[in-house]
Parts: sequence; C-alpha cells; structure tokens
Amino acid sequence: MNPSGGLPWHFRAWRSKALWSPTCGQLAAWLAQLQPKSKQLILLGPSAGWMLPSAWLLRFDYIHAIDLDPLAHRLFARRHGAALKAGGVRWQYQSANALTELPRLLQAYPQACVFFDNVLGQLRFHAPKGQDPQLFAAQHLRQIKRHLQGREWGSVHDLLSGPAQGLAPGQDFPLACEAIAAESRPPAGDTQPDTAWLAAARPHGQWLDHLTDAVFPPSTPLQNMAWAFKPRYWHWLQAGWVGPDLT
Repeated sequence: MNPSGGLPWHFRAWRSKALWSPTCGQLAAWLAQLQPKSKQLILLGPSAGWMLPSAWLLRFDYIHAIDLDPLAHRLFARRHGAALKAGGVRWQYQSANALTELPRLLQAYPQACVFFDNVLGQLRFHAPKGQDPQLFAAQHLRQIKRHLQGREWGSVHDLLSGPAQGLAPGQDFPLACEAIAAESRPPAGDTQPDTAWLAAARPHGQWLDHLTDAVFPPSTPLQNMAWAFKPRYWHWLQAGWVGPDLT
C-alpha cells in the first residue's frame, strides 16, 4: 500500500543511510526498551526493514512480514536474513496488502503481537478519488483498532512532515522525547505540548498532517522522533506500544 515503494524508494533508503542513521538509532533504542509478551510477530509494511534493527527482530521465535512491494522480500532477506537465521528465528515474507490481510493474519496467529512499520501515516494517500482523506483515514483507523482489541501491538508512523532548513552548522540532531499522553493534555486552546525538540529541524512553510493523531488509545506512552527524510524535508514520527489491557 506504499505509494513510495519500488526501486525509487529502495534507492533513496540505501543512499540515505547516513542521513537516517540518528533516527534509526533512536527507533532502535525505543524498541529495545519494549517487552513484548508474545514470541510471534506480525510485521506490517516493513519494506526492506531499512529502519528496523535486527536485534529487535531476534526477540521473536517467528515473524510473518507482509508488504505490497514485490521487491521488499529479497531486500529484507539481504538486510536481516542472516541475523534471523543465526538467531534461530523462523520467518516468512508475504507480498500483499498488509492492511487488507490484517484480519486473516490475526486469525491465523492468535497469539502474535503486531507492529505497523511506518504504514499508518500513508493511509491518507490511499483515499479513493473524490473521498475526503481525513474521513478515509479515520474510518480505517477505527477498523484497525477494532480488529486489534485485546492484542498487543505497536506502530511507528508519520505524524507531520514538511520543508525544513535542517540542522545549523555544529547543531546536534534532536533527541527523541516522550509525548504528553492524550489524557494528560490540556484542553484545546491551552498550552500545546512542547515541540521545542523539533525546532532543531528549523521547519518552515506548510507541513502535511498525516492524520494519525488518533492512532493509539489515550493512555498509551508515546515517543516523538525527528526524521531527516531528505536534507530539506523532515518528518515527525510518533511511536507507541499498546498492551492488551489498553486496547
């Protein structure tokens, strides 16, 4: 379901290894502190796993990965296959639409936890012509969360993205930070959550709302991460992990 898949996406990811490295490190640190109860993982939309650390995948005994991109399977195997084999992790990769296959996968693997790898922020781009993207994304998120009732699951996805001047000379990459839980946020119109950490990107112009502010249940601990997708175009990623008691 990723409109940026295929050779252009993989070439960009390969070429951007150094640029993406700080965000990949922050994502790896966030994943490392998670303690999934399940030893099975349904991995949705990982592409080649460009931003995923093999170390986290090694926590599982079995992984079922699924992505629409037909090139992703081989590239995922090149990036993570050797480590998974050495670690005794059984895995398979299915080329299909991750979200339409979700109900079937949940039924096939009733004990597995689920991770959306930068998928949910793309929903707005798949609204049929003439349909409101916000309504389309909201409907699909409601369906997804309904399917995940009682499951352990997590996601990292785009919250906002837009033009940025990038880091000033000598400036450090912005550190990941905890978001304010929805139930603790002030009422609309009051002081908004601190985004000073993102100011390091020196954003300007109009940023795109990826319509993912309602992905997680209100009490979910969240993590914000800046992603220098391109030198002059940054993304604001948000990550969260939902225990079965929160769904």
